[in-house]
Amino acid sequence: MEKCLICESSTLDEAFRREGYVYFRCRTCGMLLVDLHMAPAEVFSHYSEAYYEADVSGTSENRRGYPSYRGAQQTLNESFKDKLDLVRRYISSGFLLDAGAAYGLFLKAASPYFDGAGIDVSEYAASVARDEFGMNVQAGDIEHTTFPDGHFEVVVLWDIIEHLIRPVEAMREVNRILKPGGYVFISTDDAANWLPRLLGSRWWAIGPPMHLCHFSKKGMRIALQRAGLELHSFTSDPRRYSIAEIIKHFGVSYQNAFLTNLGSRMEKNAIGRFVFHVTRPEQFVAIGRKPDDYL
Repeated sequence: MEKCLICESSTLDEAFRREGYVYFRCRTCGMLLVDLHMAPAEVFSHYSEAYYEADVSGTSENRRGYPSYRGAQQTLNESFKDKLDLVRRYISSGFLLDAGAAYGLFLKAASPYFDGAGIDVSEYAASVARDEFGMNVQAGDIEHTTFPDGHFEVVVLWDIIEHLIRPVEAMREVNRILKPGGYVFISTDDAANWLPRLLGSRWWAIGPPMHLCHFSKKGMRIALQRAGLELHSFTSDPRRYSIAEIIKHFGVSYQNAFLTNLGSRMEKNAIGRFVFHVTRPEQFVAIGRKPDDYL
């Protein structure tokens, strides 16, 4: 990797290696980046049914300790209600795009207030969103959409930007399809936070070749600016977790089979499925805005 994807600086240092992938940290903006030697189609192929689902009990070792989408539906629904409340503090209704919509659960939560559409690189996820949840989700990626200029009041990218191969180009497309004065909400992990730096390659967000660009707040500010968007503010990420999810996160991060298996078993009982609010220090939401006078 010759230069940072975000600030275009050449001040890159190798941070660590995991699963055959080399990670670089940018000294200028704090980004943590994977040196990817893979075509986009090959990256997209990883988002198959196996990525979203595991066995019928809701366990999911093939998703690095994360529960399956059906297994996590309760916690996802609660988290998306909180995220919807955040969005509606800034804009209460209008046209909304969910980029990386998966099964369309956020669109479903937002449907009383917004005329929603979604895209996802997974043909499988988009079909589930349409056929099982009745949501308007099409297969595609946020870098190349067919929506008209200035169509949406809101675009959301919940835990998606770290998956993108060219995040600045994707944000430029967000700019194109946003109305002047429209908002973009981006949730992700802060790679410059003390916790990811402490955990290094054991950080639970490390997951090549799906997680490719781990942002810092400085990197996010630069990316938005390069895309012609304004950074309005940063805020904490409203999110809910079950007890089982928390245990499995620690099991995967520390490569502890006992904790990972315990979390899997606890997904099947009421205690493990108990959901509560967690504010994790390394997670944030960036709120961006398209200038009113953008040409």
